[in-house]
Amino acid sequence: MIRNYPIEKPVSAPSTGSLLYEYLLRNIPISARASHNIWFEGEKAKLGHPEKYSFRGVIPINRTLELLTLAEEKIIESDFAKRTEKGTFIYTLNGKEKAVLVCDLSDNTRKELGIPENARPRDKVFNPNFVEYDKLNEFTKYSNELVSLSVPKSISNHFGSAGNLTYSEVDVLKFLTNCIEDLNSKEMMQVLHGAHLAWAALDYIRGKGTVGGDIMTEFHAHQPTDFYMKDVGTVLPCMFFALASLGQDPVVYHNKLDTEIWGAKDVAVYMQQFMPKRVAK
Repeated sequence: MIRNYPIEKPVSAPSTGSLLYEYLLRNIPISARASHNIWFEGEKAKLGHPEKYSFRGVIPINRTLELLTLAEEKIIESDFAKRTEKGTFIYTLNGKEKAVLVCDLSDNTRKELGIPENARPRDKVFNPNFVEYDKLNEFTKYSNELVSLSVPKSISNHFGSAGNLTYSEVDVLKFLTNCIEDLNSKEMMQVLHGAHLAWAALDYIRGKGTVGGDIMTEFHAHQPTDFYMKDVGTVLPCMFFALASLGQDPVVYHNKLDTEIWGAKDVAVYMQQFMPKRVAK
């Protein structure tokens, strides 16, 4: 059986789930790009309202600012950072920074940049990821794409570990429905853990074998609620893409969510374009 996705309706024919699995893996960039593109457009809109938002764009290389910290971390004196008599640092941005946050700024810099008085301390002022998707550094791309990779892997593992090696498209649809209707279901937790494990491996590689932070922390029960919800937001694009490929409207499934997840509605609408094109009769 050849399934040329997207399809009008999922079937219960044995092993059709594996055909969808292969399709999702071959189209990892679709859902990986979706989240970034929607986030990018949202951040771009903020630039037109500097009186409301603290965001000022990508890291401006060679710009000098007076800072207290950098991404909330202690600044070390170097060619880029000179300590002042006040204990602040005159820092020249070089483009390698993780980000510059509101809490990093001295009072003088806040005035210079026109940061709103009600800005939250951890709001990003400059973000190196504020670029088109293809211009992201390779590890940031990998981070986005690993989520898209982990979702079909988690689905496959769910059925394979239960001995259902011939799972169908209908089985996958039931799996995705359970995930979305119950965010704490065993299905969703398996997807979230799959994404977490992929990120932990990437973090280990980036840290050149360093074990700490999220790698050291156990995934289950050792995280705050917003940690899990952020992860839910990252796996939804691939899940919505899978639903669209099965002929299901992602927006309908978005509306099944019993909590608000920032950007999820926009991603669901975006994924509607990957539904089958029905020919009017």
